[in-house]
Amino acid sequence: MEKNTILYVVIVVLILAGVGGFLFLSTNNANKEIGTTPTSETATTTPVADNTMFDCGLAKDPQCFADRMNGCLPVTVKMMGSDNTTSIELTILGVENDTCHFQRKINNVLDLNCFFPKGTMNWDTIDQTFGNEKGLQKVVDSACKKGW
Repeated sequence: MEKNTILYVVIVVLILAGVGGFLFLSTNNANKEIGTTPTSETATTTPVADNTMFDCGLAKDPQCFADRMNGCLPVTVKMMGSDNTTSIELTILGVENDTCHFQRKINNVLDLNCFFPKGTMNWDTIDQTFGNEKGLQKVVDSACKKGW
């Protein structure tokens, strides 16, 4: 009789483990399908993809700005020039008339106001606005028209 009881307990444990594993995998796959994670930790550390301005502060984490820039979502970041006296602020105001509205301030003075075509706003484009050759000067010239 004792052998049968042990056998029944083992069978019940295996069945419960199988059902539990199935439920865990189902929940995990459902989260992947809708683009969520089972923890709320990432929701608090990653900016929400919306149209509110997100301030990345000083450019210690370039990925903060890049993540929002790639979707042309409102974001701002501040940095200091290599001379340690020039204040630079980069801002993406969002999508306007199918373009990505980008502004740059140097020492709190607006010096660029650009409307980049979809898909052209990236680090190379920003680098080109500072005169670093990336082969995008025509894109920058047409997006950052003079006389605004």
